[in-house]
Amino acid sequence: MTGWRAAWTWGIGAALLHRLLLTVLLGIAWSVVAVNFGGASVDIHTANADLPPIDSPITEAVFGVWRRWDAVHYLDLAHNGYRLDNPGATVFNVLTPLAFLTADVLLPGSIDLAALVVETAAFALALTLLYRFVIITFPHEDGDDSLARWSVAIVALQPLSVFFAAPMSESIYLACVVGMFYCLAIRRVPLAALCGFLATLTRSQGALLIGVAVLYLLEQERFPFTQPRSWWSAARPLIRRTWTLALIPFGLILFYAYRAGLNLPPLEQVYAASSYVFFTNPLDGLLINLRWIGTHVSQALVNPDAWAILVCILLLLLQIRLKRHRRWALIAYTAGYLLVYISKVNWVWGTDELYMTQSFSRYALVLFPFSILIADGFRSTTKWGRIVGAVVLAFGVISFGALFVLALVGP
Repeated sequence: MTGWRAAWTWGIGAALLHRLLLTVLLGIAWSVVAVNFGGASVDIHTANADLPPIDSPITEAVFGVWRRWDAVHYLDLAHNGYRLDNPGATVFNVLTPLAFLTADVLLPGSIDLAALVVETAAFALALTLLYRFVIITFPHEDGDDSLARWSVAIVALQPLSVFFAAPMSESIYLACVVGMFYCLAIRRVPLAALCGFLATLTRSQGALLIGVAVLYLLEQERFPFTQPRSWWSAARPLIRRTWTLALIPFGLILFYAYRAGLNLPPLEQVYAASSYVFFTNPLDGLLINLRWIGTHVSQALVNPDAWAILVCILLLLLQIRLKRHRRWALIAYTAGYLLVYISKVNWVWGTDELYMTQSFSRYALVLFPFSILIADGFRSTTKWGRIVGAVVLAFGVISFGALFVLALVGP
């Protein structure tokens, strides 16, 4: 069974199971904290946000545990809009809070419930589209769908996959990006452009997807790079088919125009003043991160961002080396976004002391070609190898889920 029925079964099933297990895990973790640490507040990071109060043990365990780090910003944007008195939240693009607000209007209950429904649905859609993309892109002679199934499982079992369930942009952005790749794979370029546009409305970095999409189509059409005289004759029909991809970066233009209309301060100013973040070229960013890891080894050993940088570099090298995964558009996506992420560097909070790329591990969650690569390794190993690997990943999900409740992992 490799059609849409299987895709929806795996996508929805994995997303619902992921949500259920994390709801139970985070609820138990918070209950233990509340019992053993009297006076602990469930609204750990809501000091600058104007959100409805969490006022019962049940709503604390189900909804309050998600009010951590950037999740509070997204909920605040959905509930109160973009405002000058909370500039830190205004760096986030509009689709995620708009989706929360729309669901809040349509559904009974709080903004937290609306966000929970949106995130679960978006994650289910992302996993469903991933299943279909893998089936089309990595076909197996006997119709075996094990790589698609394992790819879905690996995305859900990533140690930091708790962020896919949090009221943030991860699930929505992943759904839009995988949707773009799937639409390109089935040659529905206008739909791919729409998915890329929505991705850019979710995260401004989505504007760069236009380059990845063009490369995907060139690779798909086997563009004659080695025959210069035939370039123009080959390019003309391709341009006619792909002009709609110009819609992708338009989402960034709309976001800048929207912020300008509200007289909000420039993004660079907000990042520096509110998040202690600056941007540099990728080479300097990489050197800053590696230098920090080398001079703070004991801290790096327990820092998920430091581990993620090293693991992602290794996975990128494997992606390039292994012929089955050497697909240049997917490599461009992973390599390009690794460069984007590494160019964002933090100062130590409240100082001008260089730190590293905070949240790198969370950003890397959406690099789904790495999950496909890992999934291929899982399905190719022994039964016990798969069991041990799955247990290790599940332990990571449990551990980081509990740490998320205590605001010890993030932002």
